Amino acid sequence: MFEQVPADIDASEIIEATIHDRTQVSDARGLQGELLSARVDRVIKGSIKTDTVKILLYQGCPRAAGGHGIILGYLQGDPLLGLVLIPKDHLVR
Repeated sequence: MFEQVPADIDASEIIEATIHDRTQVSDARGLQGELLSARVDRVIKGSIKTDTVKILLYQGCPRAAGGHGIILGYLQGDPLLGLVLIPKDHLVR
């Protein structure tokens, strides 16, 4: 999470969000992580049109500090979790 949109990082989705819930989960591939539920305060760039978003942080990745900030990432569909935002620094290849 960032306090301001970084000038040197690009992503298809950039939002300002407030995290309100965290849950330990596994995705459809069996990878462990943490699913954050967040209120979308503002869409800066991208196609997110909802008031809330699920953010998936895979195990071993840095955790989001604080409950409010700018999140950059990509939307990804998961058969078990639905549509989730994968933060830019948390991509699993």
